[in-house]
Amino acid sequence: MSDSRDANYYQAWMSSREVSRRGLFRGFFASGQRAVEDNRDAGVLVRQCARPPQAVAEPLFLQACDGCGACRDACPMGIISVEQGKATLQIEYAECDFCGACTQACQRGALEASVVMDSGLRPVISQHCLGRLDNLCRMCEIACPRTAIFFNQHNQPAINNDNCNGCGKCKLVCYHGDITLSLQAS
Repeated sequence: MSDSRDANYYQAWMSSREVSRRGLFRGFFASGQRAVEDNRDAGVLVRQCARPPQAVAEPLFLQACDGCGACRDACPMGIISVEQGKATLQIEYAECDFCGACTQACQRGALEASVVMDSGLRPVISQHCLGRLDNLCRMCEIACPRTAIFFNQHNQPAINNDNCNGCGKCKLVCYHGDITLSLQAS
């Protein structure tokens, strides 16, 4: 049995179909509501503050970390602290050298060696950066061990977030304080 449906048949079929306003808006709002619910669930995965390198996903970290302070005691740089019963990373006076001592000291599974070494922090360079005005100051670019910061041909600093691991060296070498570190958006 052959099918005699051709372009004229489908055109006639589509022209006879009507969609009410209610149906149209119901379709739009249903997809929007699903998107909002998906974003609400994804918000749980966002880090609340800077965590030590090799910290597991935030929900798992919050369950596993009991604030024992073993990672804090093992950190040779002294940049891990325990706040509100959870380990946090404080890059104010020293950078993270990603030595892995905190991961080795963690017995609770909040820090895992299989997780990529990344603090989750990313540099934000202010508009007052001297490197923007001339090419005399490039301390952040020079100090970055992963070449994540560079200046383009217009003397504007740029950050390659894929190369950055959030060590904080750029913040510490900026003697004018024009670099701050903020949590990476997931």
